[in-house]
Amino acid sequence: MSGSPKILIIEDGNEYLENLSRFISEYHYLQAHNGAEALELLQQSPVDLIYLDMRFDRIAKEELIGDHAQVTQDQNGDPLRAWTYLANNQGLFILAHLREHGYDQHPVIVAYDFSRENQRFDHLKRLHPNLYWVPDAVRPDEIRAMILRCVNSGLNT
Repeated sequence: MSGSPKILIIEDGNEYLENLSRFISEYHYLQAHNGAEALELLQQSPVDLIYLDMRFDRIAKEELIGDHAQVTQDQNGDPLRAWTYLANNQGLFILAHLREHGYDQHPVIVAYDFSRENQRFDHLKRLHPNLYWVPDAVRPDEIRAMILRCVNSGLNT
């Protein structure tokens, strides 16, 4: 791919796009605010990396990916708790949705601190070998190094 690597940022706000564009300007960024937009962008333009927010509590419920009825059942029949669960874990639902549509080879950085959830991350890593994570409070030099590592790993897949 010629030019600077393309990174698709999937988030419900604009914070990651603003911060990455400001502090790490050597990449070309695309942005989606939900899973459907992300899938559409991936179908239109190849990307080198996906930067994925975990929590999507600022979009309409109708835009959330996931089976609300099933999650309601899993949440002891509480539909409000199910919506909260879908919003709080939306990044993982989007990741599964993209995989179901054949977009499982991209390196993905999830903006979420898995440091206290090693088993959960290990399970996710088995499903998505090109999965990485960073906490929200990450320095520009740390995220630049992670992005470079992920983009280079994507070239080898």
